[in-house]
Amino acid sequence: METCLTVGYDAHNRLLVDLDTNGFLIEETQSFATEVKTALAKLKEKDVRIILGNFNETWALKIFCEAYKLEMYGRAYTWLLLGTYSNKWWMRRAPCSKRNLTTALDTAILTDLLPLSTTGEMTVSGITAKDYQVEYDRRRGTEYSRFHGYTYDGIWAMALAIQTVAQRVKLKYKEKTVQDFRYRDKEWEQLFLDALSNVTFEGVTGPVRFYDNERKASILLKQFQGDEVGEVKVGEYCAERDHLDLASGDTFKWIGKNPPKDRTLRLIEHTQVNITIYSVLVSCSVLGILLATGFLAMNIHYRNQRYIKMSSPHLNNLIIIGCMLTYLSVIFLGLDSSLSSIGAFPVICTTRAWLLMAGFSLAFGAMFSKTWRVHSIFTDVKLNKK
Repeated sequence: METCLTVGYDAHNRLLVDLDTNGFLIEETQSFATEVKTALAKLKEKDVRIILGNFNETWALKIFCEAYKLEMYGRAYTWLLLGTYSNKWWMRRAPCSKRNLTTALDTAILTDLLPLSTTGEMTVSGITAKDYQVEYDRRRGTEYSRFHGYTYDGIWAMALAIQTVAQRVKLKYKEKTVQDFRYRDKEWEQLFLDALSNVTFEGVTGPVRFYDNERKASILLKQFQGDEVGEVKVGEYCAERDHLDLASGDTFKWIGKNPPKDRTLRLIEHTQVNITIYSVLVSCSVLGILLATGFLAMNIHYRNQRYIKMSSPHLNNLIIIGCMLTYLSVIFLGLDSSLSSIGAFPVICTTRAWLLMAGFSLAFGAMFSKTWRVHSIFTDVKLNKK
């Protein structure tokens, strides 16, 4: 289970549904229209680490400048950007310095349309995508469009659809031909829709086939790997074949040994006291309690003796009782789940806290009272001498 978050507009509602269907947890969804600081601050507050963004390159410049200020970059974050950005878009004027922008953008993963197929297969036109690229570069002059391959395959799709319609019309209507085509005619519309839905061929951009009037195109995966390197290809995904190829590009770059985690991991570990150390401490505590009990008995028995009486036997008793409670708290402080039951733990936790506080208060409170009493006596003596 991963934590994903979408920043963007409502165009990716279908994506959110698909993520939820496939078991991805969408921790937070934020959108913005004027400023991005509030939205990013909420993401950071919720400890979102994998951020799926759907925005144009103008907003991207603002977002990554703000992400730099909020320190939402580096080994703890992964940005996934959906969009076909222009070449070296990060070189445009931004609200922050180029250094800050590229630092925040480092290791971000971007998706784009795959311009041409890289499989090397023969296309419907009898040439490979590489042959087409050579011919396109020879003829285009100074003009260039990143969608030239899709335009080429689109023309082939229309040609094959027209051919299919012509054959069907010839078989179904002896007196009609494609030249009798009429716009806004439901019958002709259905003929062309059926023909397009059955069109399938290998194009220069990959397999061409239409599903619900849409084509599943191949996706180019890129990663921003620093200002000097820029965007590099790290893989491609063929939607038609449902195949992810990460061997056709450079290796991923991560700040650290591994990709960032999708959240801060909180591991609860049960720690136990070493039984040998605990036994030694319990033995010392029991010995201290026995010794304190002996002192208490002696103090009570000889309370009328001159020296005992002068030392404030009642305060002595409180000090001894406080020490006994403190020794006893050591025994409870060392108890864990292996030496007691889980159900008894609330009582044990409460008992050891009360024993320690009561023992400390009695022992040091009585000791402070004795010290203050002696201080008062000697202070009075000095005053009388004057």
